[in-house]
Amino acid sequence: MSSVLTDFRLAGVLLLLPLFALLIIGESLVADQLKQRIEDEARLGAEAVQQIVNTASETSFAQLLRTTADQNLIFLGSLYQKQQDGQLTPSAAQSIALESLAHQTLGQQGFLFAFNRSGEILGHPEKALTNMMLNPVLIDRLQQLSPLKTGTHEGYLLQDSRKRQSLTLYKVVFKPWDWNLAFVCSSSELREMVALPVVAATLITKEFAGRFKPFLLDRNGHLYLPASLSKRPLNNDQAGHELLAAALRQNKNDVTTWPIMQPDQTIVHSTFVFREIPALQLFTGVYCDDGSMYQPVATFHRHALLFLALLLLSTLTTLYVFFRKRSVSLAHVAQTLTSPSLDTVRLSSGTPDEMAVLATVFNRLRSENRQLQEFIDTLRSEAEQLHQQIESEQSDRNRIALQLQTETATRASAEKYLLLFKGIFDNAIEGIYVTDRRGRILTVNHSFVRLTGYQLAEVIGKHPNLLNFSRGDRRSEKEIWENLEKKGSWTGEVWNQNKNGTICPQWLSISAIKNDQQEISHYFAFFHDISDLKKKEKQISLMAYSDTLTGLPNRAALEFRIAKAIARAERDQSVLAVFFIDLDNFKNINDSLGHDQGDQVLVEVANRLSRIIRNEDTLSRLGGDEFILLSENIDNENTVYLLVNRIFAVLERPIELKATTLYVNASIGIALFPNDGQTTQELIKNADMAMYKAKSEGKNKFVMFTQEMNDKLLNRIKIERSIRIGLERREFSVFYQPKINLKDEQPTSFEALVRWQKDGQTLGPEQFIPIAEEAGLIDDMSLYVLDEVCLFLCRLKENDIQTLPISINMSPRTFNHPDIVTTIDNILAIHAVDHHLIEFEITETTAMKDVRHTLSTMQDFRQRGIRFSI
Repeated sequence: MSSVLTDFRLAGVLLLLPLFALLIIGESLVADQLKQRIEDEARLGAEAVQQIVNTASETSFAQLLRTTADQNLIFLGSLYQKQQDGQLTPSAAQSIALESLAHQTLGQQGFLFAFNRSGEILGHPEKALTNMMLNPVLIDRLQQLSPLKTGTHEGYLLQDSRKRQSLTLYKVVFKPWDWNLAFVCSSSELREMVALPVVAATLITKEFAGRFKPFLLDRNGHLYLPASLSKRPLNNDQAGHELLAAALRQNKNDVTTWPIMQPDQTIVHSTFVFREIPALQLFTGVYCDDGSMYQPVATFHRHALLFLALLLLSTLTTLYVFFRKRSVSLAHVAQTLTSPSLDTVRLSSGTPDEMAVLATVFNRLRSENRQLQEFIDTLRSEAEQLHQQIESEQSDRNRIALQLQTETATRASAEKYLLLFKGIFDNAIEGIYVTDRRGRILTVNHSFVRLTGYQLAEVIGKHPNLLNFSRGDRRSEKEIWENLEKKGSWTGEVWNQNKNGTICPQWLSISAIKNDQQEISHYFAFFHDISDLKKKEKQISLMAYSDTLTGLPNRAALEFRIAKAIARAERDQSVLAVFFIDLDNFKNINDSLGHDQGDQVLVEVANRLSRIIRNEDTLSRLGGDEFILLSENIDNENTVYLLVNRIFAVLERPIELKATTLYVNASIGIALFPNDGQTTQELIKNADMAMYKAKSEGKNKFVMFTQEMNDKLLNRIKIERSIRIGLERREFSVFYQPKINLKDEQPTSFEALVRWQKDGQTLGPEQFIPIAEEAGLIDDMSLYVLDEVCLFLCRLKENDIQTLPISINMSPRTFNHPDIVTTIDNILAIHAVDHHLIEFEITETTAMKDVRHTLSTMQDFRQRGIRFSI
């Protein structure tokens, strides 16, 4: 019987073992699936964060381009408005606009430029590219690109460019000028223009499922976490973040675990599920504390373990009851077989006691199971406490290690900078010294020793007074130190005395150094020798106020001296004279002998004139062959005549050059103060006017300025202005005088005579032709007359009136113009006038001035049918 019971129990245990093995395997598979689901959720979150960052980055860059474009459109609009108001001409407004665009940049290499519809570059930061054509592919890409939209281009910027590059494009249109403004930057530079704090702040507005939180790690090691997204990156563990960035770059997987220092200086191990964005040099994704991330898996393990324990306990109890009943049944069967007369009720009378025993055993097992569970809970609690303690100790060790690493890096950096600053201090070309608060020198550099001659041991503990930098003609030492106390710095020029007694000018700068309590603790001073600068300033001054050829004062120096002479003359009630001296026909000397011989003549003239003037007089050279003599304290006109005669006498003598002997004459104009002018400019202008009067009267003479000259000049200027306006308003009329053949008394041709209809009067040519020739308006007037003649011939033809040739006077300036034949052809072609109806009259002087040009021009006209008369 015992053997049978044992066999039954063994069979039950053998059946339970595979069942429990299957349960354990199933629990492991479910846990793995749960863990995989958590990691998949993290990867999906990382991809979502990556998409958010990409979208926010593109939005940030587009906003930057939109802002830049709006600012430029506003600026162009203001220029266009000024153009409409007449404040700027169209060319000036567009020139200012293009210059502004050329100086704008996007990132390190991005730029702005303007182009028209055909693809021609109107303005570009590189001046050489202006007026060049863009690459046709890029033109199509820009024209297809909608305004205010970003696009990309993989190709070339110009037609002849050899560098293919990835470009980011943006375009706006300025309609008033029909300009396209292109914003171009390298796609690789986008990361430099993306506002990372704005991108990071965008993440906080997004919701993420469960335990995962977004993060952003930039190229500088700044880690953006949710707690600081709206403020600033967590910089309290900069070294740790840089190490995290390095670990993410090296990790080929997309998951890594890293300790993160919290604001309360505790370290928590976190799992980072990341994605790299190479274009922005960013790492982004989601992160979670290790404990929080896999907590569902750990909870599932605990629940599964408890379930298996209870299942095992209940199974064992059931087996025990089952096999106990089976053993009782077997015993009853055996007794029945051996004792047939035994009553059934008697065999079953022991069943309640057995059930009580089973209940007692079950209660005892349940109590033991409870105690076992409590023991297990106690062990788990102790294990968790031990784990927390280990994690705390590990965090402390990591924090201490990071602190040590940071402190080591800080000290290494400090030592590096100290060495760098020491190298700068020792090798600076300026002399440097540092003093304490009382002004006693603590240390100096090598340049101090070189500039002053004092060695380090000679100046330590001494006051800078030993350099004797506070001279009587400079700021006093007291003023310098008062400035340092109030403003904290002083800069100025001083005169220092070196050890060998040499005194030299120096530029000195002194700054106060303050401690943590904002109290002055030291003074830092540096200086450099400006002796060469002083010499150059003197040379520049001489060059600025003297003529380089003759050594005489130039125009700037002369105007200064005339202004001072006028002030003295007003004070003393005296008279001064300004002589404007111009050599006659000096251009012939330069053209025939060369400018080097002409320069020798000017030097000789300057020397001769300098020897005959008084010490108080000033002789200057304006330029070319023009000299001005300022003579003060003029008693009467006889003094002026005597000085003029001395000038003519000294110029009458021949000038001996290496190859020839020359004679020079001069025309002189004279203006007196105060009668002929009250200011420097008036005196020089009036003397110049008198000199031109002398030239017009035959040269080699002098003329005193009169008010009549000024009136004539003003009248000439007025007439010249009126001629310009008259040509625009077509105030000039053409009269036609017939030429009669004396034999048959029939007209053969007409002569065109121009008259000026001015203010109801008809003015003859003698009143305006000479002024038009001097002012360079004779070309416009000649073409004006030809245009009127063509209109007259057209009217005759329209009314069926016989047309005869018309002769027109042509000025020498117009005839000698190189494009005169083409110009005449164009005018006649516009009016459809036959060349045979036009004759030109020129003077003999005009014809003989350049015989070759005259013959060539007349031949061209003759071939067309135009005749000439001289």
